[in-house]
Amino acid sequence: MNTILIADKEQAYRHQIRQHIGGRGEFRVIGESENCYETIRMIDALEPDVLFLDVQLGGEKTFELIGQMAHLPQIIYTAGSDSFAREAFDHQALDYLLKPYGTARLETALQKIADRQASGVRLPDTSVGTTYRQSLFVEQGKRLKRISVDAVLYFKAAGDYTTVSAVNGEFLSSSGIGSIEKKVDPARFTRVHRSFIINAERIDFCYRDIGRLYLVMENGQEIAVGKNYHQNIKHLIL
Repeated sequence: MNTILIADKEQAYRHQIRQHIGGRGEFRVIGESENCYETIRMIDALEPDVLFLDVQLGGEKTFELIGQMAHLPQIIYTAGSDSFAREAFDHQALDYLLKPYGTARLETALQKIADRQASGVRLPDTSVGTTYRQSLFVEQGKRLKRISVDAVLYFKAAGDYTTVSAVNGEFLSSSGIGSIEKKVDPARFTRVHRSFIINAERIDFCYRDIGRLYLVMENGQEIAVGKNYHQNIKHLIL
């Protein structure tokens, strides 16, 4: 089942989406929000699979909202005009709905969600003879810089790209985090969140708070372990 959060300033549109989804067994609305602060708090707490996001929820700062999310859901933008469409598709857009939208248009958006439904957490590759590279090339300006995998702290999803945080700085990879997950050694790198893959050797410490497990990396970055990924790190805890 796909869980959905609806973020829109206008109650009428929140109600319309909720009513339409209510008749679909494969979808469940888990919350509504009407401002940026509330949206960030609910996304990180509830970790929805999909976010219906009013592109004008936070005025000109709506797209900055995405960069503040620890959890990155699939996003369907809603807007009163098409003037934000290009920027929306640069920021993780699965679809872009023009207001007022009808039942048929909502149904098309829901079908896109169904078509891209997550296949589940990847299990470690135990194939005999599998080898993994000891260095990676990442973008640095107009050049590709080689960094050792030992130096990587974690990978963070950034739309269709991935931020690589290493001991010698942050870099951008044009590969998505799902693609990177298949390339790195699962004995060293662990998916702990939909948006994060961490180097287990670079965890400084971890702690629990209000039922959530947090990892603190060597650079001080705190990463909340996603509710569907606890199994992935159990082997690290004695």
